[in-house]
Amino acid sequence: MNTESAQQTNIAAALDRLRGDYLTQASWTVGGAFRFDHSLQVILKTLLQIGNIFPVSHVAGVMPCSWSLDWVAQRRPIPLSDYTNTLETYARMGLGVVLVFDNPFLPDELLEDSYIPLLVHELYNRDRIRKNAVCVASDKMAARIRTICPKLPLYCHDNRLSAEMGKRTPALYNKLAAVYDRVRLHPTDATRPSIYEALEQAGKFEVVMNDPCLRTCPVRRDHLRLLAQMRREPYNPELMTQRSNLISRTACRIINAHSLQQKATCNLTRSEAQALHRAGFRSFIIRGSQFRNEMTLLWDILRCLQNDTPETSNKAALIATSVMAEFGKASFTLPSGLKRFSFSNYE
Repeated sequence: MNTESAQQTNIAAALDRLRGDYLTQASWTVGGAFRFDHSLQVILKTLLQIGNIFPVSHVAGVMPCSWSLDWVAQRRPIPLSDYTNTLETYARMGLGVVLVFDNPFLPDELLEDSYIPLLVHELYNRDRIRKNAVCVASDKMAARIRTICPKLPLYCHDNRLSAEMGKRTPALYNKLAAVYDRVRLHPTDATRPSIYEALEQAGKFEVVMNDPCLRTCPVRRDHLRLLAQMRREPYNPELMTQRSNLISRTACRIINAHSLQQKATCNLTRSEAQALHRAGFRSFIIRGSQFRNEMTLLWDILRCLQNDTPETSNKAALIATSVMAEFGKASFTLPSGLKRFSFSNYE
């Protein structure tokens, strides 16, 4: 074995030790696509260069449209060319794209929205690595997608479970798993062994690692219903007031330093994530749709993907620092607000 090969072997062994026994067979999906793409691509390009220690296979994202929700503010539509360019970029990175339609309260008249087939067909036609999929929040959406592009894998979003009026049971999950290619666990149910240990095919389910809502949130369904109404009436200030009052009533965004509780939110602890992994769950999601800016998402990516044992904490910190340093590199092009414009002598 030559010197270079020996060095590569030593590096691979060191990376394996760094990963340790932390979710060793997990496959990761990172949210934030179509919203935080620049930052997401910077961090993922760097992480994917570090051997196989960070097995990110997909990105997921919500396009602003009638079938989706905006948790923070109503986003304006994205040009179709920007959407297709983004799909091409992730394909070149070897990443699949999960297009998310997370509105569980879609009126029947919007099922025929002509914009949806455009998004879905581009998702399929530009999927050179055959990893792309659609994730929907209602069975009506699923039926419509199957008529548009039956070959696309179809996932069930956890908002479908949040909107469920009946009790969430293992039988309900097993029923959905027979209809969809994958099903996201409701974030609260990912902390309940009585539910997830009774599932028949753990490999068909996905686990959200970092949902910021309360585990005992009494208004999650009401919040989603209000967000759906805001999508239909984006300039209605009364709805904004209702959302503010709803959030204030639950006090879910108020941080009290004197009464911090580790398990207050649906952010999974390391022990909970490892228990799910031992139970056979392999698909883990780092969510980005509920964050106001990308910094929280970037922090969660580095936190969720890495082991945090005392023996490896210094190395994990070095990786995090090195990745974040990519954002401070010198640029050889000056920023300009005119970069999207083209100039011509012709009218």
